[in-house]
Amino acid sequence: MGRHCVATPYMTRRGSGWYLKIRIPSDIRPILGEHLVRSLRTSDKSTAQARALGMAASLDGVFMSIRRQALELITGVRDDKRSLADLRQFLQDHADELATQPRSFTEPFIRSLRRIGGLEATRNRQDQFWLDHQHDIIEAIGTARTEGEADGLARAIREGAAHTAPLQIPEAPSQLPVPVRRGSSKPWPSFIEGFFAKKGISEKTKKSYLAALGELEQHIGPKKARDITRSDIQDFIDHLETRPNLRGGVLHRDSVKRYKSHLNTFFEWCCAREYVPDINMRSIQIRDRTPEEKLDIPRRAFTETELETIFHSPLFTGYKGHESRSTPGTCKDRITDYWFMLVMALTGARHSELALSPATLTKLGDVCCISALHATKTRQSKRLIPVIPDLERTGFIDYAKRVERDGRDGLLFPTPMHNGKIAQDAAGAWSKRLNRYLDDIGLDGADLVGYSFRHTCRQMLRAGAIGDELMNKVFGHASGTVGSNYGKHLSPQEARLVYENVGFGADLSHLWPRRTKLTKM
Repeated sequence: MGRHCVATPYMTRRGSGWYLKIRIPSDIRPILGEHLVRSLRTSDKSTAQARALGMAASLDGVFMSIRRQALELITGVRDDKRSLADLRQFLQDHADELATQPRSFTEPFIRSLRRIGGLEATRNRQDQFWLDHQHDIIEAIGTARTEGEADGLARAIREGAAHTAPLQIPEAPSQLPVPVRRGSSKPWPSFIEGFFAKKGISEKTKKSYLAALGELEQHIGPKKARDITRSDIQDFIDHLETRPNLRGGVLHRDSVKRYKSHLNTFFEWCCAREYVPDINMRSIQIRDRTPEEKLDIPRRAFTETELETIFHSPLFTGYKGHESRSTPGTCKDRITDYWFMLVMALTGARHSELALSPATLTKLGDVCCISALHATKTRQSKRLIPVIPDLERTGFIDYAKRVERDGRDGLLFPTPMHNGKIAQDAAGAWSKRLNRYLDDIGLDGADLVGYSFRHTCRQMLRAGAIGDELMNKVFGHASGTVGSNYGKHLSPQEARLVYENVGFGADLSHLWPRRTKLTKM
């Protein structure tokens, strides 16, 4: 049937394995791509060469078999010896192999199919056959992977077709152009650095973003930004909902919700700059709360009885030693844990705010204040917190002066040590120490944590009747009113109002100093 061959192959190495690579001719690259690549399943070069030759030869044999079958079917249908259903089934079963043939084969092959389609259309007075087979051929060509040559078959088809009178065949409907996906061809992780530069995100929040984006990259890879799809993100969210956590369970729904919020912000930023197509992040769903999660009890304030338990516990009345703070004993040194818990209870400040507060107190008029001007939780977090009389009577002012003079790092509460080293995350270290102590003294309910002091302080401020706007200013919350944006910094008069009207409520007279001793942790 004439000369035939496949394109000359060459081998390429990827990692430790060898692959057969065939370059696609330039005239059909827009349809077929640049290359056909097949694994040779070996790391040995000699073995790979032998397999490459065998693979090329086997492909050539397949091509000739398909050509022979195609010729027999076309001739049989034309001469009414084979049914049109046989040809249709053949096209469906061998579309990939047929599409690998070069244009010298496919063009006369398609013309022959058109003539057969014309005959069938004439017999049945309809054009559906042509439409069906035009779709088959387009799909076959679109899935091509390599090339071959079939001069003999092409010549045979042309000679056979010469005996068939040409018929007028309706043109196939024109194909609409495939829309090009909008976006950048760069890997999507390459935009993370620019995102952080533009958004002005705090270091703590940045770590949370990096955790979310890092897990996404592990899940979907560094694909081109324009190729990111909504299903990619939804699959990732589904993956997070079943991912094990460090405690042997699965990732909490609130963590998944936080990750999704980070992805929303990042991809909406990318979409606005046309780096990625519009993914419609807001339509991506996370799972509903489980019955157990719906029963989760929110944090609450300490009751008067619980406050009495805390401030009559070993840390405040006598403990065994600095490493056994919750065990009753005779040691009454007022270590940093003592002051951290006491100040948190009487100010309602967050762990992260107190952990980095400077030892130097700030005066507003004649009222001493703890500085939280470094806080980053919200814009309202940056504030001064008045030292109320109940805290002042415990000797706190003297404690602050001694730490300012002798402290190791200029902080009001020197960072705790962990395994002989200063903890890297001061806020996290204080949170763990506080919660462990509460557990040790029996306040181990799921709704009671160190943060419960903040709830208690809110009640304390509310009982002081200083007004919602001033209460929010001291507490570090936004009030939501336009007027609160005017004079938003605490004034000396407001500090005095807080000092005169706000009290703790529980009796702390047993903590009033008879002697105060500062001991390094």
